[in-house]
Amino acid sequence: MTMTQKQRILDVIAGKEVDKLPFGARIDVWYNYHAAHDSLPAKYKGWSQTDIIADQGAAAQKRHFSICKEEYHDMEVIKRQDPPYEVTEFITPLGTCSISLLWSVAEGPWLAYEHQKLFKRPEDYPIVKYILEHTVPVFDEQYTKEREDMGERGIVMTGTGLWGPSQRVMREIMGYELFYNEYMDRPEKVDELMEAMMNLERKKLDIAIKSDIEIINLCANWSDDIHTPVFKQYFTPWFREANAKIHEASKFSMVHADGEMRRLIPLFPDALIDVAEAVTPAPQTKCTMTEFRRMGDHVTLWGGIPSIMFEPYVTNDEFDEFIKGLFKEMKPGYRLIVGMGDNLPVAADINRVGRVVELIEKYGRLPIE
Repeated sequence: MTMTQKQRILDVIAGKEVDKLPFGARIDVWYNYHAAHDSLPAKYKGWSQTDIIADQGAAAQKRHFSICKEEYHDMEVIKRQDPPYEVTEFITPLGTCSISLLWSVAEGPWLAYEHQKLFKRPEDYPIVKYILEHTVPVFDEQYTKEREDMGERGIVMTGTGLWGPSQRVMREIMGYELFYNEYMDRPEKVDELMEAMMNLERKKLDIAIKSDIEIINLCANWSDDIHTPVFKQYFTPWFREANAKIHEASKFSMVHADGEMRRLIPLFPDALIDVAEAVTPAPQTKCTMTEFRRMGDHVTLWGGIPSIMFEPYVTNDEFDEFIKGLFKEMKPGYRLIVGMGDNLPVAADINRVGRVVELIEKYGRLPIE
């Protein structure tokens, strides 16, 4: 019986031997832009992302933000349009906070940009804490539809959310610069906010574990200059707690590790994470794949092809040589899922996805010698 794309990926993560390198391709930036501008290749007009990737011969990697939706209790939540922004106000018994988002999916990104963060000043601590404590996660039925549509053609990449609790506070709630100011000036208040967010995340993790998801995303979008100083304090304890539950349920954990990672790599083994996805080596970052391999023998690396290698200024010969070099560097090739770091860029030729499949057939049979 022929192994499906999904099963090959799951077997690699489980440490089993497979016939060849899996290739989990992600194309949402390319797809969103061209679908919005009616510039998809003629063959693919009206096709879904998953159908296009399957036609190219790769496994599909489809993003779904979270397996949970968040419902807000004991507060009034008002959304209004203030073009080009969407403003959400949270009116609580302790006061009001608001967040301003800019949506630009038509230009490729699948996430909103936080033009104004929820936390803006020290007086917001009790309000934001109240919001978190009165947020109730519920299972998102849209995930089931996405999973059914995907079938065995790949993986719907999701989890408790894109970012873990510490990253949500740092990136989404405060913003990095303000976070570090508060971390130095009011560390006890930051800790209270972190704990409130972790309590919410624990509820979401319980929902994820009870679902049929196989790989649970725990965090994303690190950079060693920003996250290294607080990784052991805030990130590692949560990852170890979450992974104990995930592994007990016979599931896998994943992080989206697409940034500059050199100083974070030595901290990775203690986190007990199973998959480092979207790993992005040089020339897009400073790290080599050999360095990423030091994340741990138990860690499956998913990625290896920087997005810039799909840009049209990279010749076909240069592209082929890079892919073949990646395979040689990672021989014998176990615990490797070929993928983008982290997406197919707008200007790319979609047929280079198919070219990776061809090169795997020729040079990516396991074990690579």
